[in-house]
Amino acid sequence: MVSLSTTYLGEIRGETDGNVEEYLGIPYATLRNRWADAVLVSDREGPVLDVTNYGPTAVSPPSGCDLEFSIMQHSLPRGDLPQSHTGCLNLNISIPHTTEKPPVLPVFVFIHGGGYEIGASSWPQFKLARTDENYPSYRLGPFGFLTSDELRQRGYKANNGLRDQRVALNWIARHIADFGGDPENITVAGVSAGGASVMHHLHSTQPLFKRAIVMSGSYFLLPPLPLSKHEENYKEAMAALGLKHLPVDERIKALLDIPAQEIASHLLRSVIAAPAIDGDIITECPTFADLAAPNNEYPKAKAWCEELLVGDVQMDGNIIRVLMPGAEVNCADKFTGILKAILHAHPETAQKILDHYGISPSNPDDQVFTAVLDYFNDIAFFMPTLAAAQGWAGKAFVYYFNEGNSWDGPTKGRAGHLLDTVYLFENFREFLEPEQQALGRQFAGGFIKFCHGRAPWGSVESNDLEKGFNARVYGSRDGSDGAVRDVHYPFGGDTDRRGLLWECAREGVSLDQLLEVFHLFRGF
Repeated sequence: MVSLSTTYLGEIRGETDGNVEEYLGIPYATLRNRWADAVLVSDREGPVLDVTNYGPTAVSPPSGCDLEFSIMQHSLPRGDLPQSHTGCLNLNISIPHTTEKPPVLPVFVFIHGGGYEIGASSWPQFKLARTDENYPSYRLGPFGFLTSDELRQRGYKANNGLRDQRVALNWIARHIADFGGDPENITVAGVSAGGASVMHHLHSTQPLFKRAIVMSGSYFLLPPLPLSKHEENYKEAMAALGLKHLPVDERIKALLDIPAQEIASHLLRSVIAAPAIDGDIITECPTFADLAAPNNEYPKAKAWCEELLVGDVQMDGNIIRVLMPGAEVNCADKFTGILKAILHAHPETAQKILDHYGISPSNPDDQVFTAVLDYFNDIAFFMPTLAAAQGWAGKAFVYYFNEGNSWDGPTKGRAGHLLDTVYLFENFREFLEPEQQALGRQFAGGFIKFCHGRAPWGSVESNDLEKGFNARVYGSRDGSDGAVRDVHYPFGGDTDRRGLLWECAREGVSLDQLLEVFHLFRGF
């Protein structure tokens, strides 16, 4: 065990794990009830605070961790962790263990993904053991994102999950110096829904961090919805819970009293867990046109966040198969109908897309759905990477993760969603070949350089993807030599990326139109 005297929190007791000190389950905020605003823990008095064990996780499906293992196609030992609807706002901190006073460390904050429905700061696949690292939990599912007029009228704001993350960032800025971290040198990273969260935080008028990392996630994949759509969502939720016909005050009381796991399980598939355009945390619906424009003030963080690192995995789109079970049935007709309706003024472009991806009703459903997923991968994961890099005002660094998954499963041989985190955090190293372990060290090393303010590789120059593009490619599908290489073109060749949609956008069809195809297919 190890003890630490802090400025505002008194003495806290953590644990050592090899060369790392861990402070687990530190409460960063309190909740009056499950729907209320998070209140920052600014200071505390009392006996030594024991933070040697993980804190409760947010209420979510108990099978969530195993689901994520299935996407990665490998598992790790894990313990059973309690869930709490009011005690889940805690974070974990890892710092180097040394007998000498260490130098002030850059701070790395990681926001987990999980579609705003699953995830926890204590899952073993994301165990942190480098620099000064922080991993907050936040409210998920209905408690994180359900909203309605009647809830807001009673003081329960929209976007609890994102608000929780903001409070965690404020806690880190206030307290991290006691752990040896530099509050003026914070990098915030997120994967999938966590990456989308980071992009939302880039719209804050308040400076929150110095650098941002967006991994395989954007608010185009999980778009914020207008309050009118959330109102419909809420009505469906009340019907699913059997509360539809209660008077408002009784309904609110029931939402406070019904066991939290019961609410979460009833609403898992009947309502959408998505942020809301609330005029506060999220003020407008994001567009590709705004994100890709270098000479605007979109997002607001162009004024205060110095650098951006953004990247994707070669086949991130495989996650959509998990999100849409059964969607392969008659998918060629459905996709074709939506695409041609959206591009009714551009029939030649629509046909070019169908031919390029091989989407035809004459092919078997499963084959067509794989092609549809390629389209979804490109519009929801790859195009946001390019748009963010082109539009960023400061230095933007791009990576492509292409190393094929060597474990048995649906994406064996291809780089699927979350595989970059397998290599980044190195928690699966004993299940990887030596050359794969070396790739992981190089991948993580690039992120560490970025956190230290050093260029991990060449940045995109002059917001020009044609003449000034640079990216780092990690791995390859076929295991060929040159596992790490730099490219100077955004697609084709060694990138293993398709550029048709980007080219279509230069010929009169907008990326926002092409994104609408994805959302209509999903039923958004």
